[in-house]
Amino acid sequence: MDDPVVSIVIPTHNRKEKLERLIKSILESDYLKDELEIIVVDDASSNGTYEYIKGLFPQIRIIRNDEEKLLAESRNLGIRASRGKYIFIIDDDNIVAKNIVRELVEFMEKHPEVGVAGPVMYFLKDPKRIWCAGIRRSYWTTITEFIGFNTVDNGLLREPYESEDFPNAFMIRREVFKKVGLFNSKLFPIHYDEGDFCQRVRKAGYKVMVVPTAKMWHDIPLPEQSRVSTLRLKSPLRAYYTIRNRILFHAMWSRNALQRFVALLASLVITAYYMVIALKDVTDNKREVLKSIFKGAVDGFKLMKKVVNH
Repeated sequence: MDDPVVSIVIPTHNRKEKLERLIKSILESDYLKDELEIIVVDDASSNGTYEYIKGLFPQIRIIRNDEEKLLAESRNLGIRASRGKYIFIIDDDNIVAKNIVRELVEFMEKHPEVGVAGPVMYFLKDPKRIWCAGIRRSYWTTITEFIGFNTVDNGLLREPYESEDFPNAFMIRREVFKKVGLFNSKLFPIHYDEGDFCQRVRKAGYKVMVVPTAKMWHDIPLPEQSRVSTLRLKSPLRAYYTIRNRILFHAMWSRNALQRFVALLASLVITAYYMVIALKDVTDNKREVLKSIFKGAVDGFKLMKKVVNH
């Protein structure tokens, strides 16, 4: 059987060197090159990313946003432009194993009930240490747990298993988009866009699975190096959407009124915790980050009523 076409969609913003590194690792893939389509979506970078990558890799397709649209809509633009049976979404600050595409495709070809599949993700700075091997999420406390977070790979993860969703990188069966639509970029332009999408995927009857034989490495600080980065408090924009979208996501996807009430109380507690961490640890833009956290909570509760009966 011929290998199906896989479209790899990479949103990027002002990280051309990291993007170059990722593309080079993809081009070393053991998957048939004629069946790999690489689409970069340059989200209004100001550092010459478009020209730089176009010059280095004339064989790939680059879409440039004239104004910043953020992550979810950049992913949507890449998906709309793609032709693959499978679409592999991946952020620019990663390196992939040579067999990652083949492992994910072969698994999904054998399991048509799987709509989304993702790899095990390691820290690039500590290559055997797991950053994320899937997601568990409490719909009462709103706490999201990265499976295997901060643990050394001991080889025990072998069989595929279910996950709530994936940050950073995952493969989607094209037919899924016809049933559930694209990422909700209006409500979740960044943060929780994957969670909302995978909820709709499961609601449509598909599974969301981790494939442990597929591996990649994420270039982010180790947890002990930066609590600010781990909690997404480095910029006011990320701080705002981290808080706001937690409230909206759980307002939308709680199973009943009691769970929604408890989850929203938990969101307030977590908002207070984030403000304490910002006061203690944020050094740049402290005032702006604190304002964004507060505004995110206010806007989350304001918008909540509109999404409860989605």
